[in-house]
Amino acid sequence: MKSANQFIVLVCLFVFCIETINAQVEVARTEMIVDKMRLNRSIDGKDMSYGDIQGDPYIFKDFQKGILYVNSDEKAEVDIRYDIFADQMHLKDKDQIYAIIHPEKVKLIEAGSYKFIYSAYLKSPGDKEPEESSYFILRAEGKCMLLLKKNIRIQDPEPPKLYQEAKPAKFVFTSDSYFIKLESKTAVRIKNKKDLLTVLVDQSDAIDKYITANRLDIRDLNDLEKIVVYYNGL
Repeated sequence: MKSANQFIVLVCLFVFCIETINAQVEVARTEMIVDKMRLNRSIDGKDMSYGDIQGDPYIFKDFQKGILYVNSDEKAEVDIRYDIFADQMHLKDKDQIYAIIHPEKVKLIEAGSYKFIYSAYLKSPGDKEPEESSYFILRAEGKCMLLLKKNIRIQDPEPPKLYQEAKPAKFVFTSDSYFIKLESKTAVRIKNKKDLLTVLVDQSDAIDKYITANRLDIRDLNDLEKIVVYYNGL
């Protein structure tokens, strides 16, 4: 009986050690993934300061618990926020704030109710080569993805006038931009129905009829989402 009890104890210790080692490896991998994405120094108060600008450029000012997926299918739990003006994802580690400097390695970021991807994009369907890349909010998934790009600008400060105090510079949100991304292709900005039908040319007739029958407006995000969902079901 004593030998049997000793055997059970040894087995339990072995299982515990294996689970502990696996947990340590997972933590180490997570730290390694995050380290690959960081700047070598904090950006907080060094690289960029918005102290003199009224408002803030973040989708959510406070850091959110999120999951960062990299192209190697590894993932890490992170505290994250999105700076719209700088088009940067910021990670927080204790009291330090870092920016992702290799966003092309990011497959997907989940934070709160948002999903973000990073992609090159064309400003119109007629463009041949992408000029820029950006983070996008993923609104619809599938073979065709609907992406939303938040836009913001800085309004210049105003000097004091008669009966009016000086006004500081401030962040001003402007209209969102909508993009379509077909599988591994470059995202394309969609401004009107012609743009949409050009990008979804393989089902342009069906899409055109669906838009007309349902009186959908391409400039309305919810309507555009319905169209993308319909296309993905064809």
